[in-house]
Amino acid sequence: MTATGSLGARYTPGEVLRYKLSWEKRCAEADAGEIDSPVEEVHETKLIKGGKHEDYPFNMVAGDELVFAIVANDYLDIVICDEQDLDEWAGEEIEIDEDDEDRPLPAGYWHKTDVINCGDQRFEAPEDGRYVLLLINWDDEATEVIVDAAVWEAEE
Repeated sequence: MTATGSLGARYTPGEVLRYKLSWEKRCAEADAGEIDSPVEEVHETKLIKGGKHEDYPFNMVAGDELVFAIVANDYLDIVICDEQDLDEWAGEEIEIDEDDEDRPLPAGYWHKTDVINCGDQRFEAPEDGRYVLLLINWDDEATEVIVDAAVWEAEE
């Protein structure tokens, strides 16, 4: 398959078949009442402009799990933080040299830098609060991103 700029073009036929079979299995389990639904979820394709960020806030209680996958057509930094840390970081004037590898990130619980494909990640809330999945595009050009995230209740 030849890439044409669309994120879907990045998948091989084998990967598409594997995802299809996995999805069909999950749907069958849901129909049988064997799995629960997430508390909150986001599934979208988004264009993040150059030098901008996108945030996805979730209300979570201690033990809840945020399960997510991110696929982008260029590098991103991904952070999980709380809203206060995001507000403080977003309010700062940040001047970045293009070659600067030590870009300031908000204080957080989890982060990965220079990510294009971040699949099947999990974050467990350490306490009750509002957590933010933050995607940062440091590049000058816009980046197309597929976000798939869901919060699952803690098992009792």
